[in-house]
Amino acid sequence: VSASCSVLAISVNMGKWFWLCYLRNPGKIVVVDTTGNRRSNLILIGFMGTGKTCVGQRVAKSLGFRFVDTDALIVKKAGKPIAAIFEESGEDAFRELETAVLQSCASKENQVISTGGGIVTRPENIEILRNTGYVIWLRASVETILERTGRNNDRPLLATPDPAATVRKLMGDREELYRSAAHLPISTDDLTLDETTYGVAESARLEFAACRS
Repeated sequence: VSASCSVLAISVNMGKWFWLCYLRNPGKIVVVDTTGNRRSNLILIGFMGTGKTCVGQRVAKSLGFRFVDTDALIVKKAGKPIAAIFEESGEDAFRELETAVLQSCASKENQVISTGGGIVTRPENIEILRNTGYVIWLRASVETILERTGRNNDRPLLATPDPAATVRKLMGDREELYRSAAHLPISTDDLTLDETTYGVAESARLEFAACRS
C-alpha cells in the first residue's frame, strides 16, 4: 500500500466487515459499513473537474468492469451535445434525461459509472445511486476545479461572467447532497491521477470482497 493511500480492513461482530481508508492525512479516517446488498457497481460522483471520467476509465480497466459515462449516454439518447440540451430545452429537461439514464444503469452489474456533477440535485437520484452500487465522492477545491475546467468550453453551468463565484455557489449547494449519496469521500487535490486511481480501485476491490464474504 502506498504512503498516499492506505486501506485497512477489519472484521468484527460475526463477520460484519468494515474498512478504513485515509488519503494523505491519516488523521481523517472514514469508516464504511460494507454489509449492504448493493449491486457490484462502482459509482463516481462529484463536482465537474474532479476526475470522474479519467479515473473511472482507468479503474474500470483495472477491475475488468465496463465503463459507463452518464453524460455520454445522455448525449447519445438526446442526439445532441449537453450544451445544446441546456440551451434548447433547459436544465430541467437535462435532469429528466439524466434520471432516465441512471435508472437504465441500475439494473446492470460490473460497471464503473461516472456521473454528471449535478446528478445529486434530484432526491430520487440519491436513492438510486446508493442502491445501484458503491458510491465514491471525488472531491477537489474550487481552485483545482477552475484549473481543470478552464481548458474545457463544454460546461454550460460555467458560462457565466464569474465562473469562480458560480463554482463556489454550486459546490456549496451540493456539498450535503454529495455527502448523503456517498459511501466514501476522497479528496483529489494532492493526489496524482495514478494515486487516485489506485485508491479508488483498491477501495472498490475491498468493498466487493467484503460484500461477497
